[in-house]
Amino acid sequence: MRSGPVVFALAATAACALPACKDDPSATIAITLGEETDALSRQPAPTTLVVESVDTDGKPSELARTALPADDLSLGEKERTEIGALRVRALDAAGKVLLKGESLYVQFGALENSSFEVFVQRVGELARMPRAPGALDAPLLGLTVARYLVAASGASTFLYDLLLFKPVAGFPVFLRAPKSLATFGTAAIVIDDQGATTIDLSTASSTDLAAPAGGTFAEIAGGLTTTTPDGSAYVVGGTRATGGPSSRVLVLAKDGNVTFATLSTPREGACAAWVDGRGLVVYGGSATGPGAELVPVGSVQGTPLPYPPDAVKRCGATALDASHVLVAGGAGSATDMGGAAQAAVLDLACAATCKPAPWPGALPLVRAEVFPLAGDAALVVGDDATGATRAFRASAVMGAHREVPLRAPRRNARIVALPIKGSVAIVGGGAASIEQYVE
Repeated sequence: MRSGPVVFALAATAACALPACKDDPSATIAITLGEETDALSRQPAPTTLVVESVDTDGKPSELARTALPADDLSLGEKERTEIGALRVRALDAAGKVLLKGESLYVQFGALENSSFEVFVQRVGELARMPRAPGALDAPLLGLTVARYLVAASGASTFLYDLLLFKPVAGFPVFLRAPKSLATFGTAAIVIDDQGATTIDLSTASSTDLAAPAGGTFAEIAGGLTTTTPDGSAYVVGGTRATGGPSSRVLVLAKDGNVTFATLSTPREGACAAWVDGRGLVVYGGSATGPGAELVPVGSVQGTPLPYPPDAVKRCGATALDASHVLVAGGAGSATDMGGAAQAAVLDLACAATCKPAPWPGALPLVRAEVFPLAGDAALVVGDDATGATRAFRASAVMGAHREVPLRAPRRNARIVALPIKGSVAIVGGGAASIEQYVE
């Protein structure tokens, strides 16, 4: 197979019977490997390429299958009005998936007489996406309209288009250097100690946001943002690494209502995760209060959970399912292994005298973020004691724990869940590229 993008032809069905429409319009679909130009050629090398369309219900339909190496492939005809995603998989002789990639959803008619890329990478690895947007230190990250990645660090910002794989020119200037960032629809909400500003990213207009009753923005500035599947967001003051303990949580509801919630215990450096059907779970950050608490769905008050105090700071957390939360990394815990906290699982169904259930393997991360991969696995990314960013695939299965090498050295990088299910990106930390991980 030739190096560089691999090009295939996709014909869109003509919806016109006039002589002027006798030639069906077509689109060019290109497989891009980003900066990992050897991903298709290095051993073990794939032998078969499969291209599928995925409908809005997530159902795949095979369009083409061909032996590799190959250069061109007809994907048949698609109705102009049809909406779907394109999924590409490269398999070995036994049918094992070695590489894969999937586009965002698009109306196929919009691709007529144009070129469209699908980013494909080795599974279980990190890969640098096309056209790096620029280097930022410890960026605050968010997504808008399930397409654009927003990143901000001090006065530096960028907007990266995950459909076209390129930075967006003319990104609005933030009027305040954010200590916290939340994205909501087409807007970014930028928060510092003095206040908050809502910026419409489609029009570049900005409006100051008034603090709701019961708190101030200074109490949550520096806190991390946890998003929910319905588009709501929680900025948790108790997750900030410095600035003193805070019990305040800013709640940005899907209907646009803005309120403050209150934790039962002021915390500093805690971690938080959303659990479907239950609410916001907050863990650590206090040597005296309960180890964990829950802000139930629709509530503005935290409820203590029966876990012992844990002073761990800068941990990461994620829901594994509707009853279990994985907490990993951070420093200051009584369960530190070599200076960093061991990964462990909270059982939200536990009613009394609860203890986190440890996962095997050491994670030398004094700051961590966690992304779920499956019921028994997660990608844990953070900084070790030297400040270097590292990534691990952690698992409850003994012996399955492994480090995932980064493609570029980073310090203080951050992660963000991407719109395509099961994909996550590492951004910033002194490297211009965005690295994506897929299983």
